[in-house]
Amino acid sequence: MRFLYKRPRMEDVSEELSIIMDLMVSKTFVIIDLFWLCLLFTLFLTPVLASVSMSVLFFCGSFAMFSSIYFYFFYPDIKN
Repeated sequence: MRFLYKRPRMEDVSEELSIIMDLMVSKTFVIIDLFWLCLLFTLFLTPVLASVSMSVLFFCGSFAMFSSIYFYFFYPDIKN
Protein backbone atom coordinates (compact mmCIF):
# COMPACT_ATOMS: atom_id res chain seq x y z
CA MET A 1 0.00 0.00 0.00
CA ARG A 2 2.97 2.27 0.32
CA PHE A 3 3.14 2.88 -3.41
CA LEU A 4 -0.36 4.43 -3.27
CA TYR A 5 0.74 7.13 -0.86
CA LYS A 6 2.21 10.09 -2.63
CA ARG A 7 4.55 12.20 -0.54
CA PRO A 8 3.91 15.95 -0.63
CA ARG A 9 6.44 18.19 -2.28
CA MET A 10 9.05 19.81 -0.11
CA GLU A 11 7.81 23.31 -1.06
CA ASP A 12 4.31 22.51 0.19
CA VAL A 13 5.63 21.15 3.47
CA SER A 14 7.92 24.12 4.05
CA GLU A 15 5.08 26.55 3.25
CA GLU A 16 2.81 24.89 5.81
CA LEU A 17 5.60 24.87 8.38
CA SER A 18 6.29 28.56 7.85
CA ILE A 19 2.58 29.34 8.40
CA ILE A 20 2.64 27.36 11.65
CA MET A 21 5.89 29.02 12.77
CA ASP A 22 4.42 32.48 12.09
CA LEU A 23 1.38 31.58 14.16
CA MET A 24 3.40 30.15 17.05
CA VAL A 25 5.56 33.25 17.45
CA SER A 26 2.78 35.79 16.98
CA LYS A 27 2.22 38.20 19.83
CA THR A 28 -1.47 37.33 20.14
CA PHE A 29 -0.79 33.62 20.47
CA VAL A 30 1.82 34.19 23.16
CA ILE A 31 -0.49 36.47 25.18
CA ILE A 32 -3.34 33.94 24.97
CA ASP A 33 -0.91 31.21 26.00
CA LEU A 34 0.30 33.29 28.95
CA PHE A 35 -3.32 33.86 29.99
CA TRP A 36 -4.09 30.13 30.06
CA LEU A 37 -0.85 29.25 31.80
CA CYS A 38 -1.42 31.87 34.51
CA LEU A 39 -4.99 30.65 34.95
CA LEU A 40 -3.77 27.06 35.28
CA PHE A 41 -1.03 28.17 37.67
CA THR A 42 -3.61 29.98 39.81
CA LEU A 43 -5.97 27.00 39.81
CA PHE A 44 -3.19 24.70 40.96
CA LEU A 45 -2.37 27.09 43.79
CA THR A 46 -5.96 27.59 45.01
CA PRO A 47 -5.47 25.30 48.04
CA VAL A 48 -2.61 27.53 49.17
CA LEU A 49 -4.30 30.88 48.48
CA ALA A 50 -6.57 32.14 51.23
CA SER A 51 -9.61 33.47 49.35
CA VAL A 52 -11.08 34.13 45.94
CA SER A 53 -9.95 37.75 46.00
CA MET A 54 -6.40 36.61 46.77
CA SER A 55 -6.61 34.19 43.83
CA VAL A 56 -7.75 36.97 41.49
CA LEU A 57 -4.98 39.22 42.75
CA PHE A 58 -2.43 36.43 42.29
CA PHE A 59 -3.68 35.76 38.75
CA CYS A 60 -3.48 39.44 37.77
CA GLY A 61 -0.04 39.78 39.32
CA SER A 62 1.39 36.68 37.68
CA PHE A 63 -0.08 37.59 34.28
CA ALA A 64 1.34 41.11 34.53
CA MET A 65 4.74 39.84 35.63
CA PHE A 66 5.06 37.16 32.93
CA SER A 67 3.76 39.52 30.24
CA SER A 68 6.23 42.20 31.24
CA ILE A 69 9.08 39.67 31.18
CA TYR A 70 8.00 38.55 27.71
CA PHE A 71 7.79 42.09 26.37
CA TYR A 72 11.06 43.08 28.02
CA PHE A 73 13.07 40.28 26.45
CA PHE A 74 11.39 39.83 23.07
CA TYR A 75 10.35 43.39 22.22
CA PRO A 76 13.23 45.60 23.39
CA ASP A 77 12.24 48.43 21.00
CA ILE A 78 9.19 49.18 23.21
CA LYS A 79 11.51 50.07 26.15
CA ASN A 80 12.27 53.55 24.72
